[in-house]
Amino acid sequence: MSRASAEPQKYSAYCQEHIAEFRDQLRDEADRALTSWPARTALVLFILSSLITFLDQSSKSNPLAVYTIFTYAIPISIVLLYPFATLISASLTKFSYYIIDALCITAMLGFCMAVHLILNGPADSPSHSQNLLLLQGQIAFVLALGTAFSFHTKFWITIIRNALFCGAVVLSIYLISDEYFLMNRLPIFEGAFMGAMISWVFYDGTRTRFYLKSTDADVRQHLYNQLSKLVYPHQLERIKLGDELENTMPLKEGKAIINVFDVQRSSEIRHEKTAEFFMGLFQSFLQICMKGYEHNPLRSQAFRLKETGDGFISSVGYPFLPIDSRSLADSAVSTALLMFAAFNREVEKFNYSRPIKAAMGLAYNSVQGTFQSGGIRSYDLFGDALIQASKYEELRKQPVLWDLFTKRAEVLGLEDFNILIVQEVVYNSLSPAYRDLFEEIDLSDELLVSNNFQMMYDNEAKYIYYHILE
Repeated sequence: MSRASAEPQKYSAYCQEHIAEFRDQLRDEADRALTSWPARTALVLFILSSLITFLDQSSKSNPLAVYTIFTYAIPISIVLLYPFATLISASLTKFSYYIIDALCITAMLGFCMAVHLILNGPADSPSHSQNLLLLQGQIAFVLALGTAFSFHTKFWITIIRNALFCGAVVLSIYLISDEYFLMNRLPIFEGAFMGAMISWVFYDGTRTRFYLKSTDADVRQHLYNQLSKLVYPHQLERIKLGDELENTMPLKEGKAIINVFDVQRSSEIRHEKTAEFFMGLFQSFLQICMKGYEHNPLRSQAFRLKETGDGFISSVGYPFLPIDSRSLADSAVSTALLMFAAFNREVEKFNYSRPIKAAMGLAYNSVQGTFQSGGIRSYDLFGDALIQASKYEELRKQPVLWDLFTKRAEVLGLEDFNILIVQEVVYNSLSPAYRDLFEEIDLSDELLVSNNFQMMYDNEAKYIYYHILE
C-alpha cells in the first residue's frame, strides 16, 4: 500500500478511535464559523443578493419585488441571533453543526423562493425571458455553496444530507418552473457534484487537522512527561513561561550540609535483583528528599544531587531551603536517620542471605550550583562540602577508626552495623537531643597518631563524631 493511500486510512482510524474528541472539534469549528468571518461573509452575501434582486425586480415593475427582500430572512436571522443566543445559553454550541445545516438549507430554499418571486410575472412579458437568462446557471453556485460545508463526524452523513438538500432544491425548482428546471439540468448536476467534491476536501482537511493537532498534543504531553523526569516541577513551569533552563536553579555560592551515602562492601552483593534493590532504595531516598517540596521559596527535606551506582549524594540547605525552622545540622541528621530507616526497610524486603549495612558522611561547607557548559545541561553542585562529606564517609575504611567503630558496636550488642560520621562543625551545631547520639573521637589521640592517621581535606578538624545504628 502506498503512503498516499495509507495516510487517509490512518486519519480515518484515528478519528474513529477518538470519535468523541473529533466531534468536539467539529462542534467547536462550527461554532467559530457561526460567530466569525464565514458567517459574516454569508450575511453580507444574503443582504446584497436580496437588495440587488429587489432593485432589479423593482425596475422591471414586478409587483412581488418587495417580497424578495425577505427571501433570506431566516438564514440572516440565524447568523445575527446565534451569537446572542449562545451568550444566554452556552449549551446551544453543542448543536452548532446542526445550526450550520439549518443555515445551508434555509439559504438554498431562500434562493428557490427568490426564483419563484422573480418568475411569477406573466410568461409572455419581455421581463420573463430576461429573468430566465438572469437566473441561468445560478443554481449551480447555490447547490455547490449550500452543500460544501458540513461538520459531521462521518462523511456518509454528509452525503445523505447533501442528497436531501439537493433533492429539496431540485423539487422546489421543478414545481416553481419546469422551464427553468429544464434549462438548468446541467448546472444542477454540476452544482451537486461540485458541492460533493468540496465537502469531501473540507471534511478530509478537518480530519487531517484533528489528527495532526491531537497527535502533536500527545507528543508534547509525552515530551512534558519525560522532561519532568529530568527537572523539578518549578523548572517546568518556568520553562513553560519562556524562561531559560539555566535560570531555573540557584547558581550563586551558598552553604550546605552534604550527605554522602554508600553501601558497605556493595561489590560483594551477589543477587539476581541487585539492580532492583538499589533502584527501590534510591526511590525511597528521593521521596524523603522531596518531602515538603515547594517552589516559592524553593524548599524541601533535601536535594537529591546524584546517584553513584551504590551511593547517593544529597544536600540540605542548598539549593533548596530546609522545610522546618530547626538548625541546618538538625535537619541534615534528621534526614540521614530517615534514610537509614528507609535503607533497613529495603534491605528487609531484599531478604539477602547476609547482613547489608551502609555508611554516611555529613560535612558543612561552601557549595555552588552549576549547569554543564555543553551537551545535556544537567544541574550539579561543586565545592568543598562535597569533597569533605565524601572523605568523612570513607573514614570507615581507615583500619584504626574501624576498630573503634567495631568496639563501640560490640558494646551495643551489634556485630554488623550502619554508621553515620559527621564533621565537627555539624556536631557542634546540633541540638542536645541529636548531639547525644554521637560518640567523639579526638584526632590527637595517641592511638591515631601512632598509626599515622591524617584527616585529609579538613585540616582544621580536631574531632570526628560517629553514630552506630542497627
